[in-house]
Amino acid sequence: MRPSVTPWIVAALALALGGCGKAADAPAAAPAGTERGACYGNGTCNDGLVCLSALCVRPPGADCAKVADKLASLLLGNYAPRAERDAFLAATRDECAAAGLTREEGDCLLGVPHRNALGRCAKVIGVGDCTKIVAHLEALRPTGGTDQFLVTTADKLMSRCKNETPSRGLERCVLAATSIADLDRCAW
Repeated sequence: MRPSVTPWIVAALALALGGCGKAADAPAAAPAGTERGACYGNGTCNDGLVCLSALCVRPPGADCAKVADKLASLLLGNYAPRAERDAFLAATRDECAAAGLTREEGDCLLGVPHRNALGRCAKVIGVGDCTKIVAHLEALRPTGGTDQFLVTTADKLMSRCKNETPSRGLERCVLAATSIADLDRCAW
């Protein structure tokens, strides 16, 4: 006697086997050089990706919370008001994530001994822009009729900006200043 096969078993097997081998359902391959795509012929990928096992992949990211904490210590010091520190931490974590810092780039920032060593790292976040600061300070300087030996706060800040890494808070303060006198409230 032959065992009976119920119709629902036959239907289930037909559906299961019917989907096999259909190339139309397979996801399309990513273009070369892009994430999860093949590496270029020279073993490279688009910016932000590395070639591993002939595929372009995103390298592990930096620990943005640790990076933000380190930069807060370097740029704000230990006695910054809690609200200022919290705002800096949040903004710097966001900037770190948006910049896509790799683990190596984050490790560089974590390893610097002082704020002036930040320039050694390939990507620096959380700092002020000396180009903007100096340009604004130049615009605030009085033209003509001033004592050439008088050193103003603007002169001091420009000198420091050439040799030190400014904080983003200093940049905001300087850019908000409308006179040399306003600069006295700007803390490095």
